Amino acid sequence: MRKLWLWGAAAGVLCVSGAGQASGFFYKPQVNLSVYGSYMEQDDHDAGLSPDGGGGGVQLGLSLTPHFFIGGMYQYDYLSQSNAPASAFGLGGGEISYGEKTNQARAGGGLKFHVPASPVDVFGKLEYVHFDYQTVHATVDGGALGNSDRVNDDGIGVHAGAQANLPGLSVYGSVGYLHLSQSEGPEFNVGLQVPMAPFMWGFVEYRYDDFRYIGYSDDNESNNVKAGLRLTF
Repeated sequence: MRKLWLWGAAAGVLCVSGAGQASGFFYKPQVNLSVYGSYMEQDDHDAGLSPDGGGGGVQLGLSLTPHFFIGGMYQYDYLSQSNAPASAFGLGGGEISYGEKTNQARAGGGLKFHVPASPVDVFGKLEYVHFDYQTVHATVDGGALGNSDRVNDDGIGVHAGAQANLPGLSVYGSVGYLHLSQSEGPEFNVGLQVPMAPFMWGFVEYRYDDFRYIGYSDDNESNNVKAGLRLTF
């Protein structure tokens, strides 16, 4: 059923994009490329886990018509915690120190429309989402435990949002929901970008996720701050 839904949504997007091309045959595609640093913290209240750390990523967007866009991103973060309860890893009492390698990748597309007589664009987006994570360098009471197997968490995300292009800056935000193989939950994103030079913007974004593990009662909150440069051409 999920595959049928994805194919249907993709067909609808392509039909609308084809109409956009017919109405603007000579539209020049617009590209934006972003490179950024990242700070992330996670909080699993029930298990007592709260690793944090940093990393970075790259994001690419392409407007194929005035209304249809596609894009993708990749991000890596290394998180760590030195005083986690060992019981969260099924090891009884005491505390555990560990690192966590996290990767995420997304690819998808959507539609955007300009609100007449305003500086606002509204958009909707459908994307494939991949998360994976691995516990590494774990030690408990001075003894090394090694690394765990990598866990993959894949699925789809749907989002709706708006962007306001104001004099000297642009602000944007979206709300969405991710349904993945291991977890699901809402996602919120807000951002601000300002011009730095011709075809270059500086930006800051904040994203909040509140995922519930499927089949379990506990959840995992994630706060992610990103800052970097965005090139448009």
